[in-house]
Amino acid sequence: MREDILRQYFAGHIPVSSLAEDLRGSVAHLDHIRSTIAIEDMQQDFVVRRNHILMLCDAFFASTLDAEGLNTIAFALLASDRFELDGDDEPLLEVVHDWSTPEINFPLNEGTVSMHRRWLTGNESPPNRRTPASSSAAGGVVSVRTKIEPPRPLLPIRIGTE
Repeated sequence: MREDILRQYFAGHIPVSSLAEDLRGSVAHLDHIRSTIAIEDMQQDFVVRRNHILMLCDAFFASTLDAEGLNTIAFALLASDRFELDGDDEPLLEVVHDWSTPEINFPLNEGTVSMHRRWLTGNESPPNRRTPASSSAAGGVVSVRTKIEPPRPLLPIRIGTE
């Protein structure tokens, strides 16, 4: 996945189909808990606003992006040094964090993405969430995602003299 492709989609310069194609193959599931996501960093900063996340909701409902695509994008937004989430926008932050860890928040399906869309449009408020009383709460690791550099294609090597 290339951050610049996501930025171009948010800016309206490329169709969602190009974004979906760029996401293909970027996630490698190592086992039932661990995965890696290959992300190529972009060179410029970009502020992510509600309208951008609403674009992703609409692409999900149009079946152009699937749940893994939303999850991958959310992880990339949080792991990025160049994407900046509007820190004053609580619903936006809630949605991106929910999408980045559906295994501990809400599973990504039509019902929950519809709920998230209502949060983003102001038709519903996110629920108040309680945090565990201590960090020693029962439970274990449910997922580990790691951002990695995408592999670079090898350049052909010419052998011999010309």
